[in-house]
Amino acid sequence: MNLVLHNSKLILPHGIERGGVIVEDGRIARVFADDNRPAGLSGPSIDLKGAYLAPGLIDIHIHGSAGVDVQATDDAGLGKLSEFLLREGVTGYFPTFVPASDREYADALAGVVAYTRQQDDSATTPRARILGVHFEGPFVNENRCGALKREHFRTFDGDARSIELFTGGKGSSHFTRLMTLAPEVSDGIELIRELTRSGVRAFIGHSQAELDTLDQAAEAGSRHITHFPNALDPLHHRKPGAIAWGLTRDDVTVDCIADLHHVHPLMLRLMYQSKGADGMALISDAIKPAALGDGEFSVWDEKITVKAGRTSLARETNTIAGSVITIRDALKNVIDLGIPIGDAVRMASGVPARVAGIDSEYGSIEKAKRADLIAFDNDHKITLAVVGGRCQTF
Repeated sequence: MNLVLHNSKLILPHGIERGGVIVEDGRIARVFADDNRPAGLSGPSIDLKGAYLAPGLIDIHIHGSAGVDVQATDDAGLGKLSEFLLREGVTGYFPTFVPASDREYADALAGVVAYTRQQDDSATTPRARILGVHFEGPFVNENRCGALKREHFRTFDGDARSIELFTGGKGSSHFTRLMTLAPEVSDGIELIRELTRSGVRAFIGHSQAELDTLDQAAEAGSRHITHFPNALDPLHHRKPGAIAWGLTRDDVTVDCIADLHHVHPLMLRLMYQSKGADGMALISDAIKPAALGDGEFSVWDEKITVKAGRTSLARETNTIAGSVITIRDALKNVIDLGIPIGDAVRMASGVPARVAGIDSEYGSIEKAKRADLIAFDNDHKITLAVVGGRCQTF
């Protein structure tokens, strides 16, 4: 099906322009300026009335939302989550698994893979699409566990067969996989090499790694840091660690939870000034209670309290346990901090796509890329979403 979207403020890789796009067969066929709109076009045409038109937002780190836990749900639950996320402007996401037993991992993976086989069914309304999975752990540092359960942490034994659950093993599909790990765990550098050889993107997180280990990790293939600067050793002038390393290395990207609880606004500004929009991604790290308001909830067999938008473990109130925001909330927060809207969108779409290795298809409005698009107004309210060329208005 063809579709024309016009009279918008196009958020393009090089800036913002008035114009629109032509979608054909689920892909962007043409990007045009308003004063050069092609004549004689067929198919539906939608006047966006000056709204922003941006690439769909991509969440590479999300545990759930709207009452759904990605690690303990079914097709109906993933469908509910996908519908919720699309209304929030997210067109693609990576269900993120916390450390668990082999059986729990296998069941959760099987459920996600089964869901992806039918997520593009044209009989359903457009929804956010699962683009892969993200394993947060289990090869992480016990001293920087955050809300993760230590009993499921592991070390690598050097045998590639022992991590086939995470890599997919021989004959694995092209299902994109990400893993957050601590490079200082036993044989951690070799683990990064093996994951990289298997096509898994290895991120650094929940770590106390020192500079030499971090340099080795980068050389082995790990050049991205998860929910920076949380679950890392604090910055110290005589022991700079991963925070200084991540801020100063141009070949290292970071992602952050911009809910204004995990990271102070001034720290977000420092990160942006140091890394720029191309070195910094936004994630939600959202959990099951997101969009449900304040209260006490059961998540990962833990009691988690949500109060005024801040999560905490009921047994340890100083420990934040994920967030209750969406990427759209994060986008709005960083724009309110003074980050230009084009940069903010890049941090919420283009950079996540690049660090996940899917930017040839997703993350920007360019000819031949998938037509995953969103329109939003000056208050950042989503008014339209397009997923693979299929349109939904709100």
